[in-house]
Amino acid sequence: MTKQRQIYQASDAVKAVWPDASGNTVNGLGETEPGAPRPVFWRTDGSIAHEAVLYYFYGRDKDNARIVESRRYRQRMDAIPVHEVAAETIEKSPNEWTKEVKAAALEVGADLVGICAYKPEWTYEDRPQPEGAWAIMLGFSHVYDNMKTAPDENAYIEVMHQYERAGSTAKHLTNWIRDRGHVAQAKTGPMTEDVLMIPAAIEAGLGELGKHGSMINRTYGSSFRLAMVTTNMPLIADRPDVFGGDMFCESCQLCSNACPPDAIHREKQMVRGEQKWYVDFDKCVPYFVDNKTCGLCLAVCPWSRPGVADNLVQKMAKRMAARQDAPSD
Repeated sequence: MTKQRQIYQASDAVKAVWPDASGNTVNGLGETEPGAPRPVFWRTDGSIAHEAVLYYFYGRDKDNARIVESRRYRQRMDAIPVHEVAAETIEKSPNEWTKEVKAAALEVGADLVGICAYKPEWTYEDRPQPEGAWAIMLGFSHVYDNMKTAPDENAYIEVMHQYERAGSTAKHLTNWIRDRGHVAQAKTGPMTEDVLMIPAAIEAGLGELGKHGSMINRTYGSSFRLAMVTTNMPLIADRPDVFGGDMFCESCQLCSNACPPDAIHREKQMVRGEQKWYVDFDKCVPYFVDNKTCGLCLAVCPWSRPGVADNLVQKMAKRMAARQDAPSD
């Protein structure tokens, strides 16, 4: 007899702080017209309906010294000064700057770097557009042995460590650009507050959107974090990298089956005018808060396991070629 899967239900404590507003509605689930994103979580300025949930989450670990210390990365990141834009603007060709800024990004700590033109629709509706026409997207890989413990606190601390690495790198790259006379702004997570990073990272060639709502990179799978630097430095855009991650998710059910609250949709959903993979906010976040962390979907993703991605890329290349060669109806 097959054992019936037990689906997590939110605790009374989470229900007590949960607002009447649906996070899925705020995110634009079911909306057929394109629109600017709206804030739903990771803000502490009174602009989100789920603020009480966020503060309850932070309060749950106030006596955990390891977690508290890991969260101090924000203070360490804020302590890095941002340089004034140099009075003299160094002039080089877009091709020269693109090569140099990518080399600089890797030198100051990034594992991945890609460039795209910044799109206004990536800015939250209640925030001003960032300075600069270009977005430099940076990726930072997790230590897989830490992430595979999810949903353990070791995985949470690993995420905090990578957010610190991302924030530090983004600010140092910002200063590198500003020292050369060009405008630059660092955007770091999870409290980015004004811009969406995943659509920009996809546009910049860092990977494809996965069924679990996070990205899949051809090297690091789902086990990485993002940062962004916007700038007016003249650059050349990269192309999106379509290697089969999205197609793989069509048939893979590992993250969906592993998700305790059953929050990962098995089919794409309409979100602000786009058919895409979507994770149910009203199921995912209560479990995240009750459990004090998660990341399980990233850990179980086959692409995240070390040494697996290269073989999957080759496999998916053959599958995509076969689909393209197949006769149409």
